[in-house]
Amino acid sequence: MRDLVDDLPLIGAYFLLLGTSTAAVGISSTKIVSENFGRSLFAKGNAIEAFGNTIQAIGREKLYERAKKENENEIEKEYELTMMIGAWIQAAGNATNTFATNLEIEGMEKEGFRLNALGGIIQSIGAQIETTGALIEGTQLDKIEAYGNQLIGLGALIDSIANAALLRDKIILGKDLLLVGSWVQVFGSILIIYALRQKRSEDEKNQLEYRYGYYPNKQFEW
Repeated sequence: MRDLVDDLPLIGAYFLLLGTSTAAVGISSTKIVSENFGRSLFAKGNAIEAFGNTIQAIGREKLYERAKKENENEIEKEYELTMMIGAWIQAAGNATNTFATNLEIEGMEKEGFRLNALGGIIQSIGAQIETTGALIEGTQLDKIEAYGNQLIGLGALIDSIANAALLRDKIILGKDLLLVGSWVQVFGSILIIYALRQKRSEDEKNQLEYRYGYYPNKQFEW
């Protein structure tokens, strides 16, 4: 039977979507409302993302421990372990971005740009590790989850390049890249949620079939 631990990666993914959306709206609103209002939303969005990645990491850690305890195959254990490491690294990147953006709000823009560039790189590395993890089992849904993580990694890398541009006083280019990078991460989060929801539906269906002895695809020999 499924329990809360099984759903922690999906719960974390919903927080990722909330966080990436908040950050993207923040970047979009800098021209409409004010610079600091947008930065404040961006910082809050990254804090929410860090929380979501932490939930996912904790969930993956517990699933990894369960897989070891129940002597699951090595592929399952490697999958959970790799996803856990990637999620923790992403959380560290998000936390760095939150701190960096608060520095920008306080007027220390150059320091903030440098740290934001670093945070984007850290987050991109974490997302790439999760991409590798998602491809370990190799199902179609795993591939969709991997594409989602690739988009998040790409978006974070674009954000990092944007902050490097801002450091060189290329303001228009930097802001345009931030806008693109932030929305790319939103689309990545949507793909991850879709993949994890479909996985949960398949698991629930398989458990029902096992419970009631219904195997529509099983070939019986007499």
